[in-house]
Amino acid sequence: MTHFRLRTQLFIATLLIICGLTGALLLIIRHTVSVETERQVRDGTEASVRAFESVQRQREQQLSRTAAMLADLPIVKAQMTTEHALTIQDASTSWWKLAGSDLFILALPDRRVVAFHVTKTGLPSEVVERDLKRSIEQGDDASWWYDNGQLYEVFLRTITAGAGPSSQELGFLAIGYQVDSTVAEHLAMEAGNQIALASGDTLIASTLPPKDEAAMQRWLSKSNPDANLQEYEIALEMDHYAVSSVLLHGALPSPVRCYVMMPMSGVNSFMSRLNRTIFVLGASAILFGAVLFGFVSRRITKPLDNLVSGVRALATGNYTYSITPEGTTEVAELSQAFAKMRGELLDSQRQQIETERIAALGRAASSISHDLRHYLAAVVANAEFLYEADDLKLDKSEIYQEIKTASTQMTDLIDSLRELAHQRSAISPEPTDLEQIIERAIEAVKMRPEFRNRAITLHADTEMEGMFDPRKLERAFFNLVLNACEATPEGESRVAVDVQTRKDSFEIRVKDEGAGVPETIRGREFDPFVSSGKPNGTGLGLAIVSKIVGDHGGSVTIERTSEAGTVMLVTLPRVANTVPSHSDSAIA
Repeated sequence: MTHFRLRTQLFIATLLIICGLTGALLLIIRHTVSVETERQVRDGTEASVRAFESVQRQREQQLSRTAAMLADLPIVKAQMTTEHALTIQDASTSWWKLAGSDLFILALPDRRVVAFHVTKTGLPSEVVERDLKRSIEQGDDASWWYDNGQLYEVFLRTITAGAGPSSQELGFLAIGYQVDSTVAEHLAMEAGNQIALASGDTLIASTLPPKDEAAMQRWLSKSNPDANLQEYEIALEMDHYAVSSVLLHGALPSPVRCYVMMPMSGVNSFMSRLNRTIFVLGASAILFGAVLFGFVSRRITKPLDNLVSGVRALATGNYTYSITPEGTTEVAELSQAFAKMRGELLDSQRQQIETERIAALGRAASSISHDLRHYLAAVVANAEFLYEADDLKLDKSEIYQEIKTASTQMTDLIDSLRELAHQRSAISPEPTDLEQIIERAIEAVKMRPEFRNRAITLHADTEMEGMFDPRKLERAFFNLVLNACEATPEGESRVAVDVQTRKDSFEIRVKDEGAGVPETIRGREFDPFVSSGKPNGTGLGLAIVSKIVGDHGGSVTIERTSEAGTVMLVTLPRVANTVPSHSDSAIA
């Protein structure tokens, strides 16, 4: 669980209270305004619907009266008695003009159309006869006819001669107007909003912009036109609209519906400004409260902050950080006690560092002394054997080889100490083949009697040229291969060296089949004088490898280790990143 400072806890608590109160107040204001805005939008759409319905009723009443008047004209009845289609067609032109309608039809009692006039072409006569027959059979006085994108509201009257039981049916008269963009514009003007007229899922006419009209058509195709939707809101390409729908006629297979659409751009703009105002007011209130409380809390918690800073500095090892006692008496006493404790810890740390330094020097001196004594003892003993070789009949060459081996081991130990003592890179790069360096290191390991028959394989790419210090790099790989051989038991076990060439670097992996790096030294493998499981090990081998590889600008790591073996990974740049050596500190 995360623990915050006292001032932070106070600040967060106060800030949450301010945010809660301010947010609640502003949300109540926004909700009130939103409800009022929605009510106004709803009232506006309802008023538009009522205005539309009033205009529609007036238009229907006008056409209905016109149809009734024409059906009662004596001249119309006289022409219908002739039942001569051409005569009726010629005479009907003047009657159509008198009606002022977009559609004018006269039909005989057998439903056969004998006069047909339409303002816009595209309405087939067979469709007219079909719709006329259906409307007559249904007994409709008013009907909606739709075909191929053309919608007409039609009013029908029966033409009769005489009255009462002796009346005779002479035919039928139908007049209507086409519902198109002109009608939609007129209705929109009366309603005060946008109008869209649709039959089923097909948009017939609207006053919407072209992009919104196309979006409306897509919306109709996806929605259910038969659903009883009264009020809702849709988003089109150019604007959002509050929509109220009116079913004009539902007897057709595709009912005719009118959508009264109120643009919401003004309302949305007002709500956006309201939201911004609420956000600015809320942010200002929170910021002002935060600044005010920050000033108050700083005065209250500053002494504790100073004490906490001192404790943190002490925890990171900074024993020189000082604090000034201030605040209440209790806090001042606590600060003084802390300052006293810090001084005592500083003295204790100095004594501990000095003790550890002496112990480290003692361990290093003991290890080096032990190794040098061992090698010197071998030299002295073999020198005595060499002196008495003739009397004792000993092999002088074998004794000489023992002396040479002990001398070489002492030289290696001293060179290792000198190598580790260098503080800067002390390499001399030259164009060298990395494969040859590793091969020489392997041969040097095999020259040792105990590893003469050890299986050591090298797998390398074809091109391995680079800028290296061949002598020092050979020593590093000698130590790695030697360690791998010492870790691998005798028998069928193998040591493998795999070299892979990258674009600007090389990756060298030295693999053995030993028991792995012991748990006791993991994480300290490359520290000087760290060794495990080697009777005569100095603990300098991997430390020297790390130093030489680091001088070349590379790195050496243990890629993996387990009971099945260890893989050492050396990464070397193709060109060594050297640092000029000025006055290297070395052990002479």
